[in-house]
Amino acid sequence: MELRQQQHISAVMRLAGDRLPLLAADVPEPPDALIADSWARCVHQHGLDPTRMQEAVILPHHRVREHQERLEEFLGIARHGLEELYRQVAGMGYCVLLTDARGVTVDFIGDLQLDTTLRRAGLYLGSDWSEHHAGTCGVGTAIATGQALTVHQGDHFDATHIPLTCTAAPVYDPLGRLNAILDISALTSPQAKSSQHLALQLVKVYAYRVENANFLRAFRNDWVLKLHPSPEFVEISPDHMVALDAAGRIVGHNRSAQLMLEAETGSTVLGLPFERLFNARFEDLGHFMRAMPGDRRAITLARSARVLFLHAVPPPARWGRPGTSPS
Repeated sequence: MELRQQQHISAVMRLAGDRLPLLAADVPEPPDALIADSWARCVHQHGLDPTRMQEAVILPHHRVREHQERLEEFLGIARHGLEELYRQVAGMGYCVLLTDARGVTVDFIGDLQLDTTLRRAGLYLGSDWSEHHAGTCGVGTAIATGQALTVHQGDHFDATHIPLTCTAAPVYDPLGRLNAILDISALTSPQAKSSQHLALQLVKVYAYRVENANFLRAFRNDWVLKLHPSPEFVEISPDHMVALDAAGRIVGHNRSAQLMLEAETGSTVLGLPFERLFNARFEDLGHFMRAMPGDRRAITLARSARVLFLHAVPPPARWGRPGTSPS
């Protein structure tokens, strides 16, 4: 065991096991609250022992296929996003992992020349990065908290993983349930955690893209409402997306729309009529389509009166539009 690993184990035991504050000499950079809470969960909830260093768990092929089959359509949608992200980060030594909501890696792109090293580190197809198996890590702690985050070097619970830097973001399904985790990880990196700030922003952007692509695929036969605070961005990069059925009831949303609308109502919004959430009638959605200039498509939320710009995308013509009959 290396000296650095011994020091790390002592720090985890002091903070998470004994619940004592860390001293300046314990770690080069004290863990933030998300990491400290995760260490505590690992000890007191998951029953992990920081003195027991464990290699990453990689599931056998037939088990990996079981996890992949549950997400088969989603994986096809997400793959382009993973490839595009990898092209952005490969030159900096990162690999890209996509896990399911349990933390099992169901897709992976990495440098083939480092195949053996990546597999040994757990940066590989089939690796299990759930927090109750691997301890504090990018994937597992993103699952536990629902937040995008970086777990950098000594942030990891298990001293086996402290050479790694892992940045992960959750991807939600169109009903608001955790669907996957998108992660970029590297075998080596600068010591300062701040060096991963841009990595975090990039992972969040691609998690958002994958989530929205999956949303649009799921509701390709429904009304889709795209919303943004700016008319210039409402069509090309909406912050919020909502799906309506033929009766004008909400049947899906992306994560940002879910958080915004649930903050408005104080409860889940699935099944609610359009008029409960917006100061407009479902029958008037035609006024918010592309034919209308973007700056004239303002709409307000029913409760807070917050102003957003709306681009309404109708379903295929055979389904009809509000106030019309299918041809």
